[in-house]
Amino acid sequence: MNEKPHLSSFLILNSLILLLCIPWILFLALNYNGQPLMDPHHTEDPGSLWSIMYWILNDWVPYAPLVVVSLILLILFPFFSKFRKNALVLLGVFILPAGGLYLFCKLLNITHFFTSRYFINFLPLFFISIYLSLNAIEVRFEGLKRFMRLRLLFIILFVASNSVILPLYYRCQKQDLKGLSIYLKAHLRQGDKIFDGDRIYTPGILHYFGVYPGGRHYTATFSKDTEKGIEYRKTFSYRNETYTIYHSNTCCTQYIEDGSRLWIVVGKQSLKKVKDSLFVPKGYFDGSFLNLSKFPTDASIYLFLLDPLSPAEKGIDMPIE
Repeated sequence: MNEKPHLSSFLILNSLILLLCIPWILFLALNYNGQPLMDPHHTEDPGSLWSIMYWILNDWVPYAPLVVVSLILLILFPFFSKFRKNALVLLGVFILPAGGLYLFCKLLNITHFFTSRYFINFLPLFFISIYLSLNAIEVRFEGLKRFMRLRLLFIILFVASNSVILPLYYRCQKQDLKGLSIYLKAHLRQGDKIFDGDRIYTPGILHYFGVYPGGRHYTATFSKDTEKGIEYRKTFSYRNETYTIYHSNTCCTQYIEDGSRLWIVVGKQSLKKVKDSLFVPKGYFDGSFLNLSKFPTDASIYLFLLDPLSPAEKGIDMPIE
């Protein structure tokens, strides 16, 4: 005997969800005093909704052929399923959260990258949808079974794609800030300066130099110039010597006017800042298979030296494209 779901079941479910959320709501009500939701200097672009959905699919079903096949199966699912309403609900359960979170961030001007890890709870529903879609197509076209088994072909493609990417996945690592700091410890001289070209390496460098924040975050001093923009500075001590890490929109002659050496730390996207022959390549710290907003993400770190007293100093060979 099939009974229609009662409204009370819906209300009980949502009441339980609300009960779980009450501690967070109380925390916001008691502590929010109009503070900005994001750090004004955190300007990371989350990307378009299409790019977010694509990279989620790419992480769940790696490489373009499998992504395309999976996307086609998801689109066909409601058309071939005998229970179209249920098929649409199932698709909506793991598609709408990504779209809802994207709209939430856009409306509240929250700048943060998206990653498939945020939606990993919906991965089983994704595979259930793929399986039901394949099953519905095979039921609709029974004659296909004489020539091919769609489910078997999908499994073969899925296993083959993952077999190719798994070795790369296990090479996945954090950015090698430890290796960078070890190199700097061995080569820093008195009076040297460090320039953080991407404004993201400073906390990691300070951590591996044994300099820890007084609170939750590191603090830095800054100055604002109408021509040069904002310059950030963080001074720290190591082995009774004082060093400063800088970041600004302009680099780098102002830091070597006094004859001191400047170490420049940049990522792949900022290599164009140091293409001049005066910048001597000194270190490459591999991070080419990182899992950030997508996998793989090339987050390798490049280290250059600008020495006004030794402009002809030799560097190392780097894998720079």
